[in-house]
Amino acid sequence: MKMYEQIRNHRKTLGLTQEQVAAYLGISAPAVNKWEKGNTYPDVTLLPALARLLKMDMNELFSFREELTEFEIGQFANDIVALATEQGFNVALQQASEKIQEYPHCTSLIFMVATTLDGMLALSAVSDEDKENYKQTILEWLERVYNSSDDKIKYSATYLLAAKYLQAEDYKKASMFLDELPDVPMDKTILQAKVLLHEKDNKSTVAFLENHLLQKAANLQNYLYLLIELALQSGNYQKAEKIAAITDQTCSLFGLWHYGKIVPHLLIALAQKDEEKSISLIWQALEASQDPWDMSDCPLYESYSQKTFERIGNSFSKSFISEIRQQEEYAFLRDNQKLEEILAKFEEK
Repeated sequence: MKMYEQIRNHRKTLGLTQEQVAAYLGISAPAVNKWEKGNTYPDVTLLPALARLLKMDMNELFSFREELTEFEIGQFANDIVALATEQGFNVALQQASEKIQEYPHCTSLIFMVATTLDGMLALSAVSDEDKENYKQTILEWLERVYNSSDDKIKYSATYLLAAKYLQAEDYKKASMFLDELPDVPMDKTILQAKVLLHEKDNKSTVAFLENHLLQKAANLQNYLYLLIELALQSGNYQKAEKIAAITDQTCSLFGLWHYGKIVPHLLIALAQKDEEKSISLIWQALEASQDPWDMSDCPLYESYSQKTFERIGNSFSKSFISEIRQQEEYAFLRDNQKLEEILAKFEEK
């Protein structure tokens, strides 16, 4: 945060007017106004008094901090999501890069930026060349923090790096990062929830449990997807269908996004090269991508009031369409006129 931002934000937090600051320092209110716009800077002789008035130390006033607060990092996360959605992914990445340059040792910031932009990138309609460059930048950020002294960041970054190298078919690096992850056979969530209930309140504990439940449900869904893919690879379509039915039930039971119910059946239809069924399921998937995931409708996630994906449905559909046009498993559909009409309809949105 720049000096002028520090002055403006702290003044407002303390409920002081520019006139009050000016009177305390013996200067004019327009001078304070110029400081807060970044047009000029306070005279060096005024800095100690200004820091005392704003209840800051000199290092903070000069922005000599290695770390941001958790609140500041959360606010910045919201800012880059808004930028990626409204102005484009490249604008969000540029802002994030500048913030990391400002706080190069703040591992919490770097990890938050990497994971947030990683999630946004999958839903952004950018060229394949740009996407690969962005992926490389995110990978470099994750590699910067996987040795963090914060175990939560360390192991989360290590897990993501293993997953990304596995996806890139670099099995040697994937194995290297996997070997650094600890084996944790016991789930401490219930014990943590009981401690939290004792220390805080019912509402905080509910939110904590709902968040963990959502993560577990999403993991379970991914396990089922992978089991379907393995069954298809071995040609066992009957087993794949049975697991797809279980996936349907899982999505319903755990209040997961409706789009997740369509994926298993699309995987099977593509493996069987069933044109009619594949096109029907692609249409359903694109329709579902426009339908916000209203988590508050499910009693399991009462602490979630927002409609997840509400603002990025179009970006998601564009990313999915790009996948259809480029990935090999969709090649047998590419001359189908009906499919082209469906894709054109959603590309116009």
